[in-house]
This record gives sequence, C-alpha cells and structure tokens, in this order.
Amino acid sequence: MRRSDRPPLRTVLLDADGVLQRRRPGLVRGLLRLGGPRFVVDAMRAEVRCLTGEHDFPDALAQAMRRHRVPGDAADVARGWLDIVVDPRRLELVDALRTDGVRVALATNQHRFRGLHMREHLRLDDHVDAAYYSFEQGVAKPDAAFFTRILDDLGDPPGSVLFIDDLPGNVRAARRLGIDARLHLWRTGAAGLRRTLASRL
Repeated sequence: MRRSDRPPLRTVLLDADGVLQRRRPGLVRGLLRLGGPRFVVDAMRAEVRCLTGEHDFPDALAQAMRRHRVPGDAADVARGWLDIVVDPRRLELVDALRTDGVRVALATNQHRFRGLHMREHLRLDDHVDAAYYSFEQGVAKPDAAFFTRILDDLGDPPGSVLFIDDLPGNVRAARRLGIDARLHLWRTGAAGLRRTLASRL
C-alpha cells in the first residue's frame, strides 16, 4: 500500500522493552552465577509462561530455583527483572505525539510482577492514552488475538494504526492483520524512533 493510499493515522501502538525502555545489563550474568546456564534457560521459560497472567512469576521462578537447587529467596531474585532503564528522550517523543493530538497506546508483553512495577513505580501508563499488558489481555504477542483485542477496544481499523516493536516476529504478526508495523532497533536511539514515527506522521 502506497503512503497516499493509507487511511489517516489514528493510533500509535508502542512496545515497551526495546522501544521505550530496556532491561539494565547484568540480569543474565547474575542468574548464571546463581545456577548456571540451564537455570538461566529455565528462568526465562518461567517468565514466558507468566506473560498471559495465568501464573505468578515469583512462584514460577521459585519452582525453577528448586529444580536447579539454587539457594535464596525467589522474590529477591525476581526483583532483578525490575531493574529497568526508561529512556526519557523517547518518552518526550510520546508526550509530543499526544500534544499534537495523536492517540498513543502501550502494547507490551509483561508478566504481572513486572507490569505492575512499570505501571505503579515507573508510571509508564501516565505517558499514554491506553496501556495493553499481555498479563491483562490473557494473550501475548505474537498471537494475533493480542492485536485484534486491542483493535476492537480502540475501535480502529488496522490500517489506521502504526505499531512499533523491536522483535521481527511481532512486527510480522501485526502486518498479517493489516497493521502498519515497523521494526525499531534500540541502538538507533530516540533519533531512530523519531524517524520511524515521522515516516507515517
């Protein structure tokens, strides 16, 4: 579809990790020190199982720690997932979009433990008009239902939505539904995000 053929932009959907924020380096190294590579894999799989809200992440992590005989308090280890760096320059872009009358929504895969931290402590929801967390949606990207539920809630046709994510699989899934989805690479910084937004605005 040519740019001139696209319907007017109504909503920008933004992923969180890799677009607006990133996990501070060091989590994986810490997990390796605690239990080795197999424990790291098990801990990451535990995180994925919790993204749709059916399981509690600290509990799932505690099970992984027991399987690998990792000592310590799972709640303390789980707090490593909360060490998040939010880029204020990217949030400024989001704020500017809303000032210009563009609706902005968060569309992110998060388990409840981390998602509530983002909402209540990082106050990320304060910068958007709507926030869609996978643990509340009951489905996670790249499942098509994640996107269709958001579109239904917004009342937007797919072509009027710009979706930005850092994972190619999520971008492809959104494009299959007719959403104008773009890949963002963290290393391009706020300037890269600005260019991606400008390509549709």
